[in-house]
Amino acid sequence: MEYDKGDLVWFDPGLGYVLPGEVIEFHKAGQVITVQAVIGGKSQVFTLTNLSSVRRRQDLGPNGVEDMISLSDLNEASLLWNLKIRYDKEMIYTYTGSILVAVNPYRMFDIYGLDMVKNYEGQILGTLPPHIFAIGSSAYSRMSKDSINQCVVISGESGAGKTESTKLIMQYLAAVNKSQSNLITEQILEASPLLESFGNSKTVKNDNSSRFGKYLEVFFKEGIITGAKITEYLLEKSRIVTQAPEERNYHVFYEMLNGLPEERKAKYGLTTAEKYFYLNQGGACQLEGKYDSEDFQGLVSAMQVLGFSSDEQDTIFRILAAVLHLGNVYFHRKQLRHGQEGVEVGSDAEIKWASHLLAIEPEGIKRALTNRITEARGDRVHTPLNIDQALDARDAVAKALYSSLFSWLVRRINQIIHKGSKKTSISILDIFGFEVFKVNENSFEQLCINYANEKLQFYFNKHIFKLEQQEYAKEKIEWQSIDFQDNHAVIELVVRKPVGILHLLDDESNFPKATDHSFLEKCHYNHALNELYSRPRMSSMEFGIKHYAGQVWYNVEGFLDKNRDTLRNDVVELFISSKLPLVSEMFIDVRLGSEHKTLSKANGRFVTMKPRTPTIAARFNDSLTSLMDGMIKCNPWFVRCIKPNNDKAALKLDMPVVLEQLRYSGMLETIRIRQQGFPVRQRFSQFADRYRCLVPGQVPRGAPSKEICRVVLDRVGKGSRHAYQLGSTKIFLREALEQQLEQERYRKLSHSVVTLQRHTRGYLARRKYATMRRNAVVVQAVVRMWLARRQYQTLRKGVVKAQAIVRGRRTRRRYARLKEEMKRRKKSEALARERSEREAIQNKEEQERVQRSVTGVNHLEIPAELAFILSKTGDCWDPLGSQGLQRGGSNLAPGGLHLYLNNFYEKKIRNFFHIYCICVKTWFWGTKGSKIGIPKPNIKETGISDQRIPLIIYFRKIIKVTIANKAMTDLKKNYILHYLASRQLLVSAMQAAFLIKLEDQLLHYGNTIDDNELYIQILCKILVFPCISFYEMIIDVSHRGYRIFTSICRRKLYLRYRKNYSPERNDASVIIGLAWNAIRITMRTTGGTVYKESNVSQEDLDRYKSRSVEYLNSYNERLVLEYSSHNYEVSSKDSSNKMLALDYSSKYSDESSKDSAFSCN
Repeated sequence: MEYDKGDLVWFDPGLGYVLPGEVIEFHKAGQVITVQAVIGGKSQVFTLTNLSSVRRRQDLGPNGVEDMISLSDLNEASLLWNLKIRYDKEMIYTYTGSILVAVNPYRMFDIYGLDMVKNYEGQILGTLPPHIFAIGSSAYSRMSKDSINQCVVISGESGAGKTESTKLIMQYLAAVNKSQSNLITEQILEASPLLESFGNSKTVKNDNSSRFGKYLEVFFKEGIITGAKITEYLLEKSRIVTQAPEERNYHVFYEMLNGLPEERKAKYGLTTAEKYFYLNQGGACQLEGKYDSEDFQGLVSAMQVLGFSSDEQDTIFRILAAVLHLGNVYFHRKQLRHGQEGVEVGSDAEIKWASHLLAIEPEGIKRALTNRITEARGDRVHTPLNIDQALDARDAVAKALYSSLFSWLVRRINQIIHKGSKKTSISILDIFGFEVFKVNENSFEQLCINYANEKLQFYFNKHIFKLEQQEYAKEKIEWQSIDFQDNHAVIELVVRKPVGILHLLDDESNFPKATDHSFLEKCHYNHALNELYSRPRMSSMEFGIKHYAGQVWYNVEGFLDKNRDTLRNDVVELFISSKLPLVSEMFIDVRLGSEHKTLSKANGRFVTMKPRTPTIAARFNDSLTSLMDGMIKCNPWFVRCIKPNNDKAALKLDMPVVLEQLRYSGMLETIRIRQQGFPVRQRFSQFADRYRCLVPGQVPRGAPSKEICRVVLDRVGKGSRHAYQLGSTKIFLREALEQQLEQERYRKLSHSVVTLQRHTRGYLARRKYATMRRNAVVVQAVVRMWLARRQYQTLRKGVVKAQAIVRGRRTRRRYARLKEEMKRRKKSEALARERSEREAIQNKEEQERVQRSVTGVNHLEIPAELAFILSKTGDCWDPLGSQGLQRGGSNLAPGGLHLYLNNFYEKKIRNFFHIYCICVKTWFWGTKGSKIGIPKPNIKETGISDQRIPLIIYFRKIIKVTIANKAMTDLKKNYILHYLASRQLLVSAMQAAFLIKLEDQLLHYGNTIDDNELYIQILCKILVFPCISFYEMIIDVSHRGYRIFTSICRRKLYLRYRKNYSPERNDASVIIGLAWNAIRITMRTTGGTVYKESNVSQEDLDRYKSRSVEYLNSYNERLVLEYSSHNYEVSSKDSSNKMLALDYSSKYSDESSKDSAFSCN
């Protein structure tokens, strides 16, 4: 083979592994090649003469390849260097088809957050860079899609990172959990650090090595985590009592001593880790990079989340402290009778602490550690122990306490997190890795651990190689068988009945006199010819087994004791008697586990042979078999963890160490069968149903499933004919083609989903818009109503406020007026009181003056004519007679028109009136005895002629008699007034004097009803013929009567003034007492009723009627007086047009006191 300069080659420099290099020089004749390679970061040149170790290589690129199945140059070197390139770039994950290879970086990267969980959720394996979350996502998706239980098998050497990978997958499943409540998920997550503290420890190869196997089943229902179950396998009990150099006991002891407060440590009698024999043997009490005090707080927090009570926590720490105190118990040799050697406890303080913490009798512990009790024919025989046996008994008690506590913890956790709901599950297997220690250090535990790894490797081979190739043959597809390293023979060597190594060990363990040497001899005898079994050349207590990972030599010393692992019955009963419920419960379970049935399984009869005591190896084999049976029912996912170096250094890859792991894990064969094989297989119907969407409309309805599969593959797998084969009932695919199909299906479904979402969102958006529009209209209406209401409320408040202000202002003004009125009233009252007092004085003086009058009123002379009239009058009076009156109809026209007069503006003439009144009063009445000298008035000044002075005196006498005579009836007063009027005595001068007299009467005699009636009658008559010059005086005098008289006088005066009557007018009658009642009359016409004054004349009525409706002229006009139910008609021809209407009504004044009604028809 020829090479050119610059060619990329693999070559073997003699280092035990192949290196990549570049050709610098090639001598064809000498068959010598010079290759440059980089080793340890340095460039080195190698000259090779053996060209058989040189071959061409493919450039892997700067970041290697993500899936090693895609390597065309498939060999160990390409696998190794691809992992190294990626590891140097901090890419620790690489695919081998569906198998994930994870190289432990010995440090934590920031690639496990929730954002990364979201990136890988629901994604197809291979579409994103390799990651542990991709395996979790694929398992979860396959479980949800096919409703098949999934299993993730994590394998690798001790220190390869299996425990961390388990926690990361569990973290992913918890993050994608669809449950609304996170309590159960959090409890499952917290169970891991709890068991890690009790089951992990530091070893030479791993600072956090799992010293037990764990199978975690997480149960799902419709994508929701409903519970979990933990199964533990083979806790390493020997580590409790002994540790190799640079190793530690279980983490929980150191965490408790560093994390407990001092007062609680004193409660348990604890000090530091260096003081306890069970903790200081390895000389590594402190572990770099591990913070025990913080981890203890995490442990306590996990217990609280899981629901451990405070009593349970206290009992747990009591048991752990008791184990440490037992480890410090030592013994002294003691000579007994008959030459026997016995022991006695040399540390009573530790015994007392242990008995106190476990709540048992101290003497019971001493007897259990120094004597062995056996029962023979019902008798209990106490056999003293020598010092080695006593130490073994002590260690056995300590191991029993701790292992029972660990088993109880697992059961307690399952009670909390296992809710019983099982539909589908994802199981995660985290089991101890393959272990190979130095010579004479591999013991019974390593044999069991490596046997478990052999079973896992067999499971891997079975699924990857055996079952797959058997399926190819069954379906009759073209396939060339691939050879692989089958480890079934190794498993047969270990467990095949009846001569398998573990079966031989069980047989020897049931013989009391058997020894480790006898067991070794039986192994040599039965397996000396087996090529997988090795016998040492020199005589030693070892044998060798050629495992799939290499040759391992086992030292058989202590095999029998470790396999028996029996605890004497007296010790079990001692701990059952503990006053601590938890301790008693744990050892009751131990006793139940050691009891066996004595019935034969074949026929149920009693047998006489003593039953075998179950050994550790037998129980472990049974549990492994059960585990494999459960895993076979699941769809497996494999994670191969690789330990990069033996120094536990971060980001350091030791190529020989990695290459060895690649070789014994069968990675090369795995890649080859994944390249050439068809690991994906589906039935035709399943494939057609899943991928028919990729060829819509191209397959006729009712076509067979196989034809649909062919059409789909012709369209999508065009050019990939080698990537699939059609069997008898199934279709076989390579993983690359399956990924391509899944991606096409994902794009197709995504497009369809997006289309549906687009239309759905459009519909929802339109509906939402319509709803929002309707709601907006409603909101607008409500808002507008609210705004209007608010505006109205604002305006209303403003109006109310304005009203309040205005009302307040009015009230204040009214109050001011009232206040002012009160002031005036008080002032008026004061003036009134003064006036009343003054009037009282004046009245008294007047009375005295009247008494001093020369002539009494009753003796005044009345004219003879008037006296004759008065003597002839009766109770009725008819000054007019029945002239012009006749009975009329009772029907009057309805309605009426009322005419009113406005009041005159009053002029105050008080000063003039007072002076005039005083002068006239003195002259007119002739009063004597006045203390005030008042000159006699000049009569000429009053306007009275000389010839009329006797008439005034005559008039004075009559008025004085009329007013002063209280016994005179109203009818006689009317006659007197009628008489005076008929004599035309009321002339201007008389009017003046009479007004003065009225003023005087009103001022001095008071406003009595009788006086005022007379006063108003005279005043009304005077008003018929007033003098213009006395109008103002008449108005002032009218104020002295009742209030209603004032308006009457003003109205009469106003009417007289308007009509401008002459004083010389001679009427046929005068106003009499009827004027008081007939103040106004009602005139009714056919056009309605009008109201006229009582002094209206016929002439006025005629004038009014002439202005009425013209068609009334055809009717006879007549005047009708209405009194109650009687009507009296006045003939127009007999009446004077100048007669007053009151003149007609006076005749019938005695019939009715109601207002007269005046009707014109």
